[in-house]
Amino acid sequence: MKHAIFLMFALLSLSAACGGAQQSGTFPTLVSPTVTPIIVAPDLPTQVPSPPPSPSNAGNPLLPPTPTGGAVIRDPALLKLIDQAKADLTTRANVSLDAITLSSVESVEWRDASLGCPMPGVMYAQVITPGYLIVLEAGGKEYKYHASMKRVLWCDK
Repeated sequence: MKHAIFLMFALLSLSAACGGAQQSGTFPTLVSPTVTPIIVAPDLPTQVPSPPPSPSNAGNPLLPPTPTGGAVIRDPALLKLIDQAKADLTTRANVSLDAITLSSVESVEWRDASLGCPMPGVMYAQVITPGYLIVLEAGGKEYKYHASMKRVLWCDK
């Protein structure tokens, strides 16, 4: 179908171009397009060097480690989730807040609304759920908390 339309268009264009020609059977002279050569410069780099990393990580909730080894967390929503996990751990491990340290925080995407810690017999929405894996330490033991952007749950799996 495309070829038939193209052919009809080409014939109409040709007949329009010939309409101004004399009826003696001569065709108008076609002008060939001008070709401009492409000049390739030798020995030029093929890759543009990447710019140096920005000293500001405004979009990242975790900044690089400080000289003392700890990470600076700027995101207030993430700080709230960590506080919720610590509050749960004070009851779960029967320890004070001062005895709890933050081992790590990792940004993750959970495969469903169970946050990677499904309870038997419970149905969960099958949606990618952005969140965090928060690892706390108390009394020499690690506790893993799975978090969405709104809730935190302890996961012993």
